Amino acid sequence: MSKDAPGNEFSHVVEVDRIGPEGLTLALTADEQARAALARRFRIPAVLSLVAKVRLMPDPATDRQYLVKGEIEAEVEQTCVVSLEPVRQRISDGFIRRFAPADMIEPEADLGEDEAEWLDPDAEDPVDPIENGLIDVGAVVAEELALALDPYPRKPGAGLPEGYRPDAEEGAKVSPFAALAKLKAAKKD
Repeated sequence: MSKDAPGNEFSHVVEVDRIGPEGLTLALTADEQARAALARRFRIPAVLSLVAKVRLMPDPATDRQYLVKGEIEAEVEQTCVVSLEPVRQRISDGFIRRFAPADMIEPEADLGEDEAEWLDPDAEDPVDPIENGLIDVGAVVAEELALALDPYPRKPGAGLPEGYRPDAEEGAKVSPFAALAKLKAAKKD
């Protein structure tokens, strides 16, 4: 598989047999090549830094399952949704993920048309599969960074241009199509 394949930009694979009963702690730092690949994947100008501290441990509540707990520290550059100028943001986020062998994971039920059944923000996240006895901790960190990105980054003080108020009655800019419609209506009279 190519290093640039999605999910492979910041790969750090751990064999679950090496975790042990007391767990395993890792400190991961993305190099320049990984940060550039992640920025392309997330379609943002840059991932300036990415550091994660991750702890893998057997899940004490279940058999053959593992918990992956981590803290991410990152600095990213995104594009302001208003001015299209670069916006630097610091991200500090924690996460917990559960992993289990694929044979232990129940297939997802067909939830039908009712979105309320499957769009519950308070519902527990599904268990991730352990693939061939391996957990890609780097891919987990990359996914969690993607989830922590601001979906609507805005530069401080950025606002719409003066006079642009499509919801305002008085002083609102007239659409060129509205002006053409008025000309067309006047021509018919």
